[in-house]
Amino acid sequence: MARLWIVHREPRWRDALVTMAGSLDVLAGDPTDAARFDAAAPPRAVILGVAGDFEAELEFAYRFAPRLARTAWVLLAHPLDAPEVARLFDALPATLVPIASDAAVLQRRVRDAIARKPAAALTTRHRRDAIAERFARWFGDLELPELLAATDPTRAAAPLVVRGEPGTGRGLLARYLHGVTAADAAVPFAAVACTSGADPLALLANLVPETGELPSAGPLTVCLEEVDQLAPAAQRVLRAVIETGAPTGRLRAARVRWIATAGDPHGDAGDCLDPDLARALAGFALRIPPLRERPAAIEAIASGMTRAFAASRGEPERHFDPAAVERLRTHPWPGNQRELEAVILRTLTATHVDPIAVGDLRFERLDLYSLEANGLDHQEGTESETAERDTMPIGMSVAARSRTPEPREVASDDVIRRLSAAVAHEVGNPLVGIRTYAAMLPSRFDDPEFRRQFAERVETDTRRIEAVIETLAQLGSLPAPERVPVDVSSMLARLLERERPRIRERRLVVLEEFDRTEPCALGDAEQLRFAFGLLLEQALGWMPERGDLYVATRHQGARDDGAPRMRILLRFHAPAGDGLGFGDNALAVAAVDAVVRAHRGSLVLESTAGGEATVLIELPAPQQAGEYAATR
Repeated sequence: MARLWIVHREPRWRDALVTMAGSLDVLAGDPTDAARFDAAAPPRAVILGVAGDFEAELEFAYRFAPRLARTAWVLLAHPLDAPEVARLFDALPATLVPIASDAAVLQRRVRDAIARKPAAALTTRHRRDAIAERFARWFGDLELPELLAATDPTRAAAPLVVRGEPGTGRGLLARYLHGVTAADAAVPFAAVACTSGADPLALLANLVPETGELPSAGPLTVCLEEVDQLAPAAQRVLRAVIETGAPTGRLRAARVRWIATAGDPHGDAGDCLDPDLARALAGFALRIPPLRERPAAIEAIASGMTRAFAASRGEPERHFDPAAVERLRTHPWPGNQRELEAVILRTLTATHVDPIAVGDLRFERLDLYSLEANGLDHQEGTESETAERDTMPIGMSVAARSRTPEPREVASDDVIRRLSAAVAHEVGNPLVGIRTYAAMLPSRFDDPEFRRQFAERVETDTRRIEAVIETLAQLGSLPAPERVPVDVSSMLARLLERERPRIRERRLVVLEEFDRTEPCALGDAEQLRFAFGLLLEQALGWMPERGDLYVATRHQGARDDGAPRMRILLRFHAPAGDGLGFGDNALAVAAVDAVVRAHRGSLVLESTAGGEATVLIELPAPQQAGEYAATR
């Protein structure tokens, strides 16, 4: 087997290079005689002399480079031709050596180029080890035949798509498979964050691998993160790039290994991945099950995280007591492994106890509206109160389950600021989608499928903008609120009855706990009906199918200021990552908040890492039960 190929169109140069090779086993020939090399085994290195019009050399490189993935290439060219050679052979992972008049200098340059081996920097080695350790912790219990096959280095060029919910480790799995199958540690990995309005060709033209700038036009792994979030037209562009290659200047690499991550095809949102793009990526198709389908893995992941935490700080390893382990097992973990690790890290950082008890666990508590901006003094509960709150059943009384916020007058410009931000978000998003399609219209007008999608997008987004305008119109038409007793318990019961068909259709469970003895708040019945109706509509929309909703009212007696209050509580589970009060629901929440503030009340929204959302409203109440006839 020849260890070195010497390819040059001029016999005198071939002879000189063979002499220079000395005792090495050499196969030499003319680039126009490529058949001479077809049956030969891959060599350690190829010296390709570039001369004349470069056409024969380009054809030789094009023919053999894909087969010689682990071979070192050396391009030998005249110094004056070096810039043009570098441009034409941009996709070949080669070292360019200018021809030197001194034979010894030329021999040293060629020898150094052949001997040069890419080495992984220390940061790359640390990253590789950290990925391997985390992979073992997150996926040690999984037995997926497809995953085992995907780790075979001989299949390193096969495309791959990893499906699953956010937080399940799709990106981690992609990086791990790249590391164990790449030809060498220096092959770059470039992650591309795909968003709904992104231009895929622009993304590919600006790739920056995680190891730094692309060192040469060698092999490259491109990971398309959340590829199913791209618009359908953009997904079709990507499919063409994967199947036929990127346009000139868009992606500088000799060989590209395509990896993509996408949502779970069996999830509530459905499958948004273009079927043809899925087929282009179907060398391997892996689905990572969510953590709730792998309850046995929860304790192992938590224990592995504590070991890693202790090792990184030189501390003794800590453990969880049985009750804490059971609490971790029964948590729904909508954020999957990433949420679990965040809870463990927060817990280990906040306390030094061993063993770790239920009360020590730090589940995330997030005030999605700033309590300071709402005029509320936020007091964190004690550790025991936090643990008690996290384990309380849904049916427990309102008074035992929530804090008592202290309202104050809030400037009207604060309300305007919130509404303005919400409108900007909810109108801005559909406008981005319409503009994206409009920009592509001149070049895609003859495509009937594109025209159909454009029409659907315009119809959907204009309806969304119309809904925003309708909400604003209703809100703007409300006069200064009256201050008469309003039976909010009966009002909420009737609003829930109005939503009963939707509740049955989505198989939701609604638990009601209404104060019928003192059911009134002071306010404007029409405006409160508008606010509560909007709030219930949004809550039911946020909830997953078969979810549960707890609605309660409770009269609170006179406090230090002598003013009684009526409390309204909604508690339910929202999908992971669906920020309560933000996103597509921002305007509805801002409108409800504006009505409540106009009634001299307060609104607090909270969400835990587990997806449990709480909406607490307090309104002024009459001084005595039955003092006035209530408006229902």
